[in-house]
This record gives sequence, C-alpha cells and structure tokens, in this order.
Amino acid sequence: MSERIVVGAALLDGGRLLAARRSAPVELAGRWELPGGKVEPGETAEAALVRELREELGVDAEAGGRVPGEWPLKPPYVLHVWTARLRPGSPAPEALEDHDDLRWLGPGEIWDVDWLDQDVPAVRQTLAHLGGLDADAGEVSGA
Repeated sequence: MSERIVVGAALLDGGRLLAARRSAPVELAGRWELPGGKVEPGETAEAALVRELREELGVDAEAGGRVPGEWPLKPPYVLHVWTARLRPGSPAPEALEDHDDLRWLGPGEIWDVDWLDQDVPAVRQTLAHLGGLDADAGEVSGA
C-alpha cells in the first residue's frame, strides 16, 4: 500500500499558532493537534488544507509554504505540515467535527497543551521553520 498524505495546518495569526483539541476518536480525545486531514486522490496538498480547514473549523484560509519534513502516522499515513493564514473576512475558527476546543497559542504557551505524540516533532519543526525554537525553554523566538 502506498503512502497517503495527511496535511496539518500551522494556522498563524499575529504570531500565534492555532491548536485543536480532539474529541474523537476516543483514543485521541483530549489531546491537541494541528488541524487538517487527508489529501484525497487527485487533490493537491494545498487544496486539501484549505478544504479541511473549511470543513473542520469553518474558516476561509490560504495555504502558505510547506514546512520541511514529514512525520509518520498510523500506516499508511504520513503528516506534512503547511503554514496557513485566515483570509480577510473569514469567520473566526470554531470547534467543529472532530474537535471540542481551539486555542491560539503565543510564544511561551506552545507546550501548555497536551499535543498528540505524532504532532510534537511536527510542531517543533514548524516553530524552528518559522523563526526558531528554544528547545530548553520550549518557546518560540522570532516568530
């Protein structure tokens, strides 16, 4: 079986990163992740990211650049992260579908939530890509 891509959104607003708390499935409930979802056959990763953010959070967003790296999920899936921003006039994100809470995390708050294990290295790489991560303090610098 070939690898399937899941896109995660590093949705940014004013130097803050959006985290979404899972409500389902039961084994993931209460843990935090970058919102996103599966790339469908014939769909680009950027289009999937925009579609998933609309479906999951009710927002109109635009994809930015891909964060270098990929992170294994449950086979055959692999996570790719893209930066994203809300389009002007987009409604505020809402916890819909598989999430029961959303939180904008600023510098110094990134590690205040219980990230899904597979999202931790992706979040670290995303923060490093955006301007640096002080691994000892767990804070974003220059973002």
